[in-house]
Amino acid sequence: MKVAVIATIILTVLFGGAAYLAVAGTLIIYALGNNKATKRKRTFFGILGAVMFWIAIYTVIQLVKNKGILF
Repeated sequence: MKVAVIATIILTVLFGGAAYLAVAGTLIIYALGNNKATKRKRTFFGILGAVMFWIAIYTVIQLVKNKGILF
């Protein structure tokens, strides 16, 4: 039972992390695209996507550095 709970947590973290990075990438691609959205909107989404990527990288570094939950 304990192994199943740990496996579920690990899968949730992995799929959640992948979804998070996919959203960040989508925001950046949207910002770089040639669409009819206003420049202000595209700039906002580009900055938001970049910040999301940096937060993900920082989180992984801190988890490894502080021997987080998964490591």
